[in-house]
Amino acid sequence: MLIEYDGTDFSGWQRQPEARTVQGDIEAVLEKLCAVRIAVTGSGRTDTGVHALGQVAHADVGMDMLGRIRTGLPAMLPGDIAVTGVEEVDSDFHARFQAISRLYRYRIEKNRHPLRARYSHALTPSRELAASDMQKAAQLSMGKNDWMAMAKEGSDNSDWIVNVINSDVIEDESGWTFLIRANRFLRGMVRIWAGTLVRIGSGAARPELITGLLKTKDRGRAGVSLPGKGLTLMEVRYN
Repeated sequence: MLIEYDGTDFSGWQRQPEARTVQGDIEAVLEKLCAVRIAVTGSGRTDTGVHALGQVAHADVGMDMLGRIRTGLPAMLPGDIAVTGVEEVDSDFHARFQAISRLYRYRIEKNRHPLRARYSHALTPSRELAASDMQKAAQLSMGKNDWMAMAKEGSDNSDWIVNVINSDVIEDESGWTFLIRANRFLRGMVRIWAGTLVRIGSGAARPELITGLLKTKDRGRAGVSLPGKGLTLMEVRYN
């Protein structure tokens, strides 16, 4: 399944007993369609308020259910979730473990824009950021490194190694778009990375701070974690 959602009113992707989640809503509709509980596995867990344009998930279903799911699931989901594609794959396909890369975008606006407020973070007070310094910092983020300094504590990771394939900062007249593609993402990683880039862009630190964080693993030197609403999972790639 290829899935798009507005994460504003969700407590993230992962099913929770007392909260509305994307996985929970999809599984509830599947149970209505197929009269049996069907587990849905996503390519990754997006946090509260985070959006997705290209989330991928899989579910193991009987062949007699496929037609109902392909037509019924997109029609029955709430307005803030859309299943834009349903495809039969090999039985050993796994949306999470077989993904080779994921692309995230973080959007920052220079000023408040009510019509963009659900999908971006506005700087308050409004200020300019040095795009060239943030671009240099993005380039220094690339490669295979230990990202412990820019990930939330309490994760159940066995290691903190991430291979960043590409990262960039694009400036336009109203703000900045941060793009980062990697083989995996740690909990809170993109939002802390984005906060660190803002710290660098504001002149509070040099671009080389990124290199130092990747070497020292010192979380205290990183930027703040920016709000989830500015973050969107854009694409997941498979072989």
